[in-house]
Amino acid sequence: MTSLHIKARKSPYCGTQDVKRFDVPDEKVPWNVNWPDYRPTEYTSPIVLKNPPWADDPDAKKIQHYNQTDGKIDRTSLICTYEIDKETNRPKNPQGRTGLSGRGLLGHWGPNHAGDPVITRWAKDLRNERRKVLEIILIHRKDSGELALPGGMVDAGEHVSTAIKREFIEEAMNSDPSGAKQIDELFKKAVLIYKGYVDDPRNTDNSWLETVAVNVHDETGELTRYLKLEAGDDASKVTWIQLDRDHKLYASHEKIIQTVIRKHGAYEYWHDGSR
Repeated sequence: MTSLHIKARKSPYCGTQDVKRFDVPDEKVPWNVNWPDYRPTEYTSPIVLKNPPWADDPDAKKIQHYNQTDGKIDRTSLICTYEIDKETNRPKNPQGRTGLSGRGLLGHWGPNHAGDPVITRWAKDLRNERRKVLEIILIHRKDSGELALPGGMVDAGEHVSTAIKREFIEEAMNSDPSGAKQIDELFKKAVLIYKGYVDDPRNTDNSWLETVAVNVHDETGELTRYLKLEAGDDASKVTWIQLDRDHKLYASHEKIIQTVIRKHGAYEYWHDGSR
């Protein structure tokens, strides 16, 4: 375990007002710490329990092929081979306890795969026009109002690179097909920057988010100059935002963006926008 998840232990559970997680102190997060009194709250959203096409059977004992790809659903983890509880046949979150069992708002037992595009370009620093600053496309999530990357879930049988591009078009362009050629050219520049666990508020002891994030950087600004942004799907707003200060971002998105900032040598702007 590289770091303790924090947002995956917060109460109330996202999308609810009264679902409280069992309190898990830092020292009790790892599964290898003996804790016989651990009693996580059991919760799976009614939306998930209706068993929509994107969700697993509510009975985890009916699920097979954990840590495998069964041809349709990829149940492998990007970070490890995860453990399965022998009694319940439920996967165990590889990052440890969250205080909540079940699936919460997530469809799959075990890893739920997502993809995140980090679209960047250079712009004049609004505080100092003699300098340039990194700009990024972010959305405001409808559910929490937080700033976030315009990504989303990988559909069954879909390649993650296809999902990342599709989600960007859905979230940041409201599925407008007019810019398809422009987007295709832009995404040819995609570079992998992160793949692994996401400290997401939807995570539970038995279901969790993992993502593949790519940076699509438009060095000259030509490919994004006339990009038509329009919020769609789960976004209430979409915009270019200058990375000249700290921004409170959803889940692990801030960590991902910091990686991109360092990659482009723009880290000096992150903590002091006055430079």
